[in-house]
Amino acid sequence: MSESKALVRGTFLLTASILITKVIGILYLIPFYAIIGDEKNLAPFTYAYQPYTIMITIATAGVPLAAAKYVSKYNALGAYKVSRKLYRSSFLVMTVSGFIGFLLLYFLSPTIAQLTLANKGGIEGGWGIEDITTVIRTISFVVLFIPLLATWRGIFQGFNSMGPTAVSEVTEQVARIAFILGGSYIVLNVMDGSVLMANQVATFAAGIGAIIALLTLLYFWMKRRHLIKAEVQQDTSDIDVSYIKIYKEIIKYSIPFVIVSLCFPIINLIDQFTHNTGLAMAGVGSELQDIYFTMLSMTTNKIVMIPTSLAAGFAVSLVPFITNTYNSGRIDAMHHQIRKSLGVLLYLTVPASLGIMVLAQPLYNVFYSYNPMGTEILFWYAPVSILIALLSVTASMLQGIDKQALTVWIVIASLVIKAVINLPLIMVFHTLGAVIGTAIALLVAVILNCVVLYKYADFKFNITIYHTLRITFYTIIMVLFVELSYFIVSLIIDPTSKLGALITLIVGGCVGVIVYGYLTMRSRLADEFLGDLTAKIRRKIKWV
Repeated sequence: MSESKALVRGTFLLTASILITKVIGILYLIPFYAIIGDEKNLAPFTYAYQPYTIMITIATAGVPLAAAKYVSKYNALGAYKVSRKLYRSSFLVMTVSGFIGFLLLYFLSPTIAQLTLANKGGIEGGWGIEDITTVIRTISFVVLFIPLLATWRGIFQGFNSMGPTAVSEVTEQVARIAFILGGSYIVLNVMDGSVLMANQVATFAAGIGAIIALLTLLYFWMKRRHLIKAEVQQDTSDIDVSYIKIYKEIIKYSIPFVIVSLCFPIINLIDQFTHNTGLAMAGVGSELQDIYFTMLSMTTNKIVMIPTSLAAGFAVSLVPFITNTYNSGRIDAMHHQIRKSLGVLLYLTVPASLGIMVLAQPLYNVFYSYNPMGTEILFWYAPVSILIALLSVTASMLQGIDKQALTVWIVIASLVIKAVINLPLIMVFHTLGAVIGTAIALLVAVILNCVVLYKYADFKFNITIYHTLRITFYTIIMVLFVELSYFIVSLIIDPTSKLGALITLIVGGCVGVIVYGYLTMRSRLADEFLGDLTAKIRRKIKWV
């Protein structure tokens, strides 16, 4: 297989696996919510996941990305023995790192639970510190497996073998969700167990998924081991690199990626440590604190992340292209790629985000249940997904022009802003204050990233601003038509019922796609971003 075909195949496999895992990772909440009961019962599951996410990010320490880079580098030089030295040692390092991460999370669980909860001041109801400690300790065992799993995937990618990574991601997600749904159902409906036990089973499902993924990778490794051994035996290079030099390179390469990847988990953890305290200071009861936090960090968050999934694909593909054009002095080509990437991102995420905003009630109802508070949080949270997507992509652009050090400082600044303003905002605006705090922190980070692009990449934003204004104008028209369709359907069907919400959502979604698609096609705005695809659409649909 040629290099270009292998690249296309590998990119397709990884993109497909990301898409499949994200879709499954969103849709499973519909049956899980039905099994577990409501937002309050989901709270322990939600409380456990943010500290777990941060711990596995720290424990892996960016080694999977670095392993992929350096295994690929030394293989290209024919230094297969150095490559073997790297991946063998990384297995050991990540196993130790996973064990340390497990111990830290396990023994810090009571402190995390205490920082999370605010039900100690005579306010009755809600989950207790012991409950949350138990669930966090359950998921802490999963940290034993994740660093090794992530590094093994990176090593496969270093061998330009994307298939094992893609397959293992899908098998991991399928196994995890099957265990979540099956385990929680059996606990509650067969064993007549407690909701807390169902949450423990659901959190430990991540460990089952990781074990299945490791077995998947082991299968592929055993199939290819003889090829890897043959390459090592053919190594005639004199290249040898000490462990100290290898890991100095890895640490230097990894730190910016680790800090940037920690941005969103830490934002969520700041919410976790300030949300209930802020609501308690505002006089909100403990049971409502659990419910509202679950809405903020789990139920609405899953829906808000739908438009941002596009940014993940851009972030992966942008860095090598921009690095190449920047280092080779092809500045015009780099500017074109930046402009095109920002344009496509905004063309898709702005209408998707505002569409979620206007259809917040039927969306929340279809996914979970009719809930005015859940609808309100989703309504205001939806536009924040635009900022999340922009931050991911602009941060990747800064890495592409070798300004990752500035990216790190920008991320730190945004986290400091979030930490300072979050509690006062929650005390005033309740749960919506956390959404406002996130929006302000992300907006500052995006603006600073754009300033760096303007200064160091000499990128002018005038055309991007013009495109953004046009996209916003057509999106507003789309929103008006969707609102009108919502009003008409609600005269015929009760939108608060499950079936009514589903019909409203389908009608509103179709109206939005048709109106926005028609306006951007007729105005030729779509041609700026979709290229040849618009010509194919026009051949099939004459009226656009």
